Amino acid sequence: MNKSKLLVHLHIFYHDQVDFFIEKLKNINGYDWDLIVTYCDENESTNHKLIDFKPNCRLQKVGNVGYDVLPFIKVIKSIDIYKYDYILKLHTKNYQQKLYLNGFKKGGYWWRNELINPLIGSKRSFAKCINEFKNNNKIGFICSEIMLWDIENYWPEDTYMLKDELNRINFKSKYNKFCAGTMFIARADIFRFLQKIDIDENKFPIAGKTKTTGTIAHVYERIFTIAADEFGYEVLTIKNHKEYFMKYFVKYLEKIFSLKNKYLKNNVKHKVITILGIKITIKC
Repeated sequence: MNKSKLLVHLHIFYHDQVDFFIEKLKNINGYDWDLIVTYCDENESTNHKLIDFKPNCRLQKVGNVGYDVLPFIKVIKSIDIYKYDYILKLHTKNYQQKLYLNGFKKGGYWWRNELINPLIGSKRSFAKCINEFKNNNKIGFICSEIMLWDIENYWPEDTYMLKDELNRINFKSKYNKFCAGTMFIARADIFRFLQKIDIDENKFPIAGKTKTTGTIAHVYERIFTIAADEFGYEVLTIKNHKEYFMKYFVKYLEKIFSLKNKYLKNNVKHKVITILGIKITIKC
């Protein structure tokens, strides 16, 4: 069997997640792969763990600029991209309180795990991604279906900022979805454009809070996915069937039985009980 050459870029901001990522990386099985790790703060324990796991990994300290996006661009600019067939992009992601995004209300590390598991959640999931590439040369980019979001055209990075940068790098694609969270596996040749364009950290602000919007980093979060379409490839998403089942099952169950608090216009609290589809309102 012909083995593919894979480059993995892992950006570490939260060092307490290193063990988690090493366990996931162990699912890359039977393939020739290189690991480049970027980090903002020096951590001897992290370095030892990574070198013990993969002795030939490359460790590179970067500034806390551009979140995980600028480090990825720097890595791409520093490699011989023609050596690789595929690139897997990963990064640590912080603990979240409950967020309601893309129809899912989740918290903790769920969003991080949903980004990673379709790619390297198991040996089987990783092999499935590689086989998708090998069996269909039209597929260029793979990510979680839950994390493929519409470009909504109301954030700066969705509108004029994105348009200006697409024009600057001469992209013609009208693709209007992107992998939110920027964890994906893609054909390496998609990112050759990053080696040619003029972009450096002067364009990026110092990284702020996760929910910050309107930065060039968020623009490139979109461009990484758009690039697949620009260069003639399709974006493939991996569906989390269990989560979709639970989402629609709960919605269906709520139509049959539920208990909810509700405030009326006069700020009077009521309880709305649904039993077998019949709603009963009780004043508290």
